[in-house]
Formats: sequence, structure tokens, C-alpha cells
Amino acid sequence: MRYEQIKDIDNALFNLLINQCKGFKWIEEVFYLAWDSYKSDGWKYDGATFVQEQNNSYWEVAAFIHDYLNHIGYVGKKVDLYFIKIMIVLNYGENIIFERCKWMQYTFINFFWHWVRGKKPKNKLPDFITKNIC
Repeated sequence: MRYEQIKDIDNALFNLLINQCKGFKWIEEVFYLAWDSYKSDGWKYDGATFVQEQNNSYWEVAAFIHDYLNHIGYVGKKVDLYFIKIMIVLNYGENIIFERCKWMQYTFINFFWHWVRGKKPKNKLPDFITKNIC
């Protein structure tokens, strides 16, 4: 695949995700940080875990931001509540939110997994989010 084709795919994915923010600046600001990190740090986005994605699209902004926060070490109830807030504001379906909330009861396993790998998980929101929450 040529560089131009890869760049076109990147641009299409970026546009798909930024459009999902629906103009909410507080979501867009975190998305920009997540996208920059995704491109520069090379972390892997694996979509919504164990549940259906919004609109059956693998690339969804709420799960992308949630994965980003996990990547930078923020894991726990406060991150999950922020994830829920994004889904509610972006009008995710009730069933999708409910299914994800069921799985969030196992966040302690993710927290422990980060701890075992020496990543020092933080059960809070990063300062750049708490200063910009709507």
C-alpha cells in the first residue's frame, strides 16, 4: 500500500471519529489528545470490548477515548463514569450503555492487570479532563 493510500485511510478514520463528537468541545479536546497519542505512541485500539459498537461501527469515539485513558494509566470507576457520560451525551442507545455498564463491574480486573504489569493505574480522571468537563 502506498503512503498516499495510508494517509487517506488515516484522514477518513480521523473524520469519522471527530464527526461522532457532534461538536461537543469537551469531547473533541480529549479526542484530539487520544488521536495524537494513537498516532505517535502506537497503542492498539480494539473497539468496544465484549459488546456491540455504536451503529455497528468498529471505530467509535467513546470506546476510543476510553481505550486511550486506559493506555495512559487511568483505569477505574471515574474513567468508566466519564465513558458513560460521553455515551449519554452522544445519544448512544440504552441497550449499548446498559450492556457496557454490566461489564464495567469487572473494571477491578483491568485495574489489577495494569498493576501486575507495573503500570501504576490511577483510579481518577486526568487533570486535563477535570478542568474541561462540561
